[in-house]
Amino acid sequence: MGWRTDWDSKIETVSGSCWVNAVASTVLDGREVVVVGTEDATVRMLDLATGLAVGEPLTGHEDSVMGVATTALDGRPVAVTTSRDGTARVWDLGAREQIGQMLELYRGPVNAVATVVLNGDPVAVTAGDDGTARLWDLATCEQIGDHLVYADSEVWAVATAVLGGRPIAVTSEAEGPLQVIDLATGRPLGELTGHDGLVQDVATTVLDGRPIAVTGGADDTMRVWDLATCEQLYSLPTTEPFAISAGLVDGRPVAVTRAPSVYADGPRYDISSQVLRVWDLTGREPAGQVVEGPWFSGAQTVTPRGRLLVSSDAGLAALTHH
Repeated sequence: MGWRTDWDSKIETVSGSCWVNAVASTVLDGREVVVVGTEDATVRMLDLATGLAVGEPLTGHEDSVMGVATTALDGRPVAVTTSRDGTARVWDLGAREQIGQMLELYRGPVNAVATVVLNGDPVAVTAGDDGTARLWDLATCEQIGDHLVYADSEVWAVATAVLGGRPIAVTSEAEGPLQVIDLATGRPLGELTGHDGLVQDVATTVLDGRPIAVTGGADDTMRVWDLATCEQLYSLPTTEPFAISAGLVDGRPVAVTRAPSVYADGPRYDISSQVLRVWDLTGREPAGQVVEGPWFSGAQTVTPRGRLLVSSDAGLAALTHH
């Protein structure tokens, strides 16, 4: 599996000298755009075809933007962002302005967000350092029901999927198993148990027509789960546990993991190279090295059209399979 870079813009073009923490994609006025959340508390858009900025940065967060997810609200493309400032915000990407009130979580950073449609309306699920996962109505910016998760430790990651026509969420905690939750009822459907140690990231996609979760653990494994049964389908050894994204490329489900850093002689922070790797989830094997470069962030995603967006301290790149 080979990949080519469609465009490669320096991070200075994206966000000054700031690190990109999160990335998502959507369609705005007929063109694919990238939405990024940065360390300088801004939300920025780029044209996926050219890499050029779309409009001015969106401002309002008071600390680093940690998570970005996109959806449609009343036919308009919107982004939901989460921040270390303890809030989530909803943005009209066409009007380039915040919608309604911010979603206030108060107690600590909000680490991640995922969107899905519930009863015909777009909703968001947020994951916070305060040990909660919460469900939000994006039209009203109000929380729906009680907390989905109320844990004794941080909730680091969240992903959404649709199971038998019903939207679900998968959450990852610093301590405790991954939980699968029915968003219509707020009730747990089961747990994904098997990792030995921390699971910092989770992604979802479809394999053989069924929704699956892909997780990376500190036990040096990547695991694939059937979300209908909450059973593990298989596990693969990898030392790439902390950044997971998943999606379809040419109709085939893949996962992307961040490989270990290769350190040059000198201090531990002196990284000479790092590799992102694609995994063929059908063949249960690596599908080749994607790209090698300097220090990759955890900001990566597979777009609906099968492109891979990755961020590093050298730039933000869009790669296409060929």
